[in-house]
Amino acid sequence: MAKYFVVLTIIFGAYCWIGCEDPGILKADENFSKSSLRTVFVDTFSIISSTILIDSLPTSGTGQLLVGRYQDAFLGKVSASSFFQIGYQTIFSPGQISTYDSIGLVLPYSRYYYGDTTKAITINVHELSRVNKLTLPLPYRTGEDNSFFVSPFQPALYNSSTVSFEPMPITSVAVKFSPRRDSLYIALPLSFGQNWFDLAKAGALSGVSTSYFSNSSSFITDFFNGIYLTTDGNSDAAIAGFIGSKAKIRLYYKRVINDILQPTYFDFPIVNAAAQFNNIQSDRSATPLASLVRSQAISSKLTSNSTFVQSGVGLATKIEFPSVKSFFLKQNFILIDATLEVIPLENSYSRVFRVPNTLALFTTDATNVILNRLPPFDRSNFLSANIAYDFEYGVNTKYVFSLVNYLSSELTNPSSQLTPIVIASVIPSFFSEVNRVVIGDQNNSRHKIKLKIYYSYAQNK
Repeated sequence: MAKYFVVLTIIFGAYCWIGCEDPGILKADENFSKSSLRTVFVDTFSIISSTILIDSLPTSGTGQLLVGRYQDAFLGKVSASSFFQIGYQTIFSPGQISTYDSIGLVLPYSRYYYGDTTKAITINVHELSRVNKLTLPLPYRTGEDNSFFVSPFQPALYNSSTVSFEPMPITSVAVKFSPRRDSLYIALPLSFGQNWFDLAKAGALSGVSTSYFSNSSSFITDFFNGIYLTTDGNSDAAIAGFIGSKAKIRLYYKRVINDILQPTYFDFPIVNAAAQFNNIQSDRSATPLASLVRSQAISSKLTSNSTFVQSGVGLATKIEFPSVKSFFLKQNFILIDATLEVIPLENSYSRVFRVPNTLALFTTDATNVILNRLPPFDRSNFLSANIAYDFEYGVNTKYVFSLVNYLSSELTNPSSQLTPIVIASVIPSFFSEVNRVVIGDQNNSRHKIKLKIYYSYAQNK
């Protein structure tokens, strides 16, 4: 038994330095060659790839407002709109001789963006006609430890949710997103702010405790239900992210301070942050994924030997390994290591259309619903991989996942097949961004997904 472990130690050292040598028996020193164990590297296992749609992603409470619209060469038109409520922490009570100045919407950039920010885009600011209400999520199934990334018991709002709003916008403005700057300021009509100021001033003068500006609950439910930020349907530019906790309506006015009329302001920040959500839509009608609906899959054979992952709208790649389990069951093989290489198509991404920094793996079944994270199950971590760029040649950019724990677990369960894998963006990016990646399948001429397995076996003497 001691000799066996010594041999395995030598095996691990051997395959680490041979890298991507041609399939075959690993080279080793003279002592190792006398052993009856041999280690083999194989990367020719069959992989079935398809694209699936994970419908109704919870986008509420992410802390990021998404606004914008762009045209994607692979996945069609993508748009993001944001719904949120504003209120106040302290009573707004301007003095008797205070004077109104102006009002505007302050949106601090989160520095996230996707698309071409050099193009102008028209933003429409609407008033909500009712209050956002959280709803229970769809009945997704989870693992025994309830560690699935969407809790089935937590109310939420989704990328497909909407709230009724006033059709006439408060204002419309053409802007160019500048994510590297501090914030985007959208001036609201002077009359809009004047009405707020006059009501607050009148309430303070009358001493009415039920004034909209002295009762925060009444302000939201009876006076101003919230804001809907959207973009003109003809816009083709970018989607930008803004920090929800710092977004606000700011009302500028002058009041007496130290016996001098001085400029000041009052902020109406986002309140009920859990009810802030982003509606994210994708029009794929002119793409090979036009017929894709929830719980179904479209084979990579029908999409030019490619599959897709896209945050926000719920696109993910499903991977199946039909021959791996039978291969190990037929022989007395010892699994040593396994990796999955996921390679983005060259020229499918750029500075404007960036691939996700990190992808994660989940399990699924014939229903194409995400069931759980890949083992080992850890509530705080996902089995993930960061993008590794090939800056020199641009052809070996890839994500590399370690699958040894997944395969070790799968090879001991009674099922005849390995549990299928879903490749998606890591949480919380999957709910709060719109990055996408185009992945080559096993039959792609240049960018093949690869399952690499190292295993040992006892050679008959």
